[in-house]
Amino acid sequence: MDNVTVPQPTQNPTNKLTAAMAAAAAISISGLVLKNLAPSWYDPETMMNITPLIILVFGYFIKDRPNT
Repeated sequence: MDNVTVPQPTQNPTNKLTAAMAAAAAISISGLVLKNLAPSWYDPETMMNITPLIILVFGYFIKDRPNT
């Protein structure tokens, strides 16, 4: 596995960090939607347990590029 660092000329977040934050927000919003529209499908423990998995998947598949 090639562990290459990406130069960051600015303090803006990297693509991987942005993707992870977007995934966390999407899981949070989907939990609220499920809780309000389909309460029988909503399980807080499941939502809590799948959040790190979804963040990992988003962060893994997003390629990092240097900020310009």
